Amino acid sequence: MGTTSVIPVVADAGPLIHLQEIDALKFLASFDPLYVPEQVWEETVGHGRVHTDNLRVLSSLRRVTVSHDECDHFVATNALHHLHLGERACLALCARDGINTLLTDDLAVRDAAKQLGVQPVGSLGVIIRAFHMHNIEHGEAETLLRRLQMTSSLFVTDTIVEMAIERLRSDDSRDYDST
Repeated sequence: MGTTSVIPVVADAGPLIHLQEIDALKFLASFDPLYVPEQVWEETVGHGRVHTDNLRVLSSLRRVTVSHDECDHFVATNALHHLHLGERACLALCARDGINTLLTDDLAVRDAAKQLGVQPVGSLGVIIRAFHMHNIEHGEAETLLRRLQMTSSLFVTDTIVEMAIERLRSDDSRDYDST
C-alpha cells in the first residue's frame, strides 16, 4: 500500500482522538516509531477517549515514560507552565530523545514546538501525508479532511480545510508539515 517513508514522532492526545473519531488512526502507521508518553496515554486511553483495540493497527506505537521531575525541569527551563501535562511530556520527550516531529492539534503546543525547533504536524497534516505517500486516493483524503471538520471534535475552519485540500494538489510530499 503506498510509500514506506517513515519518521519517528511523538504523539499528543489531539491527533489520536481526532483521527480515531474519523476511523483514520491507521495513517499513523507511517510514523515509526510513534512515541506516546504515559501522560498522553492516560489522557486518551485511560479516560476512554481512545480505545486500545483501535491502536492495535499501530505496530510502531511505543509507550514512553517521562518522569515528573524530568518534565518539571524541562517546563521550568523553557517557561511552558501554560501547557497541560501531556503536552509538556511530549515536548520534554522530543527534547530528551532528539525527536524532531510532534503530532499535535493544539495551537499553543504548535507554537511552543516551533520555538524549540520541533516540527508540529496536525491531524490534517497526517491525512495529507497519507495521500502524498500514496496510502489513499485524492477523493478519500478530501473526504477525511472534511470529516475532521464536520464529525470530529477538532475545531477547524472552512479556510483551513480548503488550504489543506489545496495541499493535496502539491507535488511536495513534505507539504503536510504545517497543517
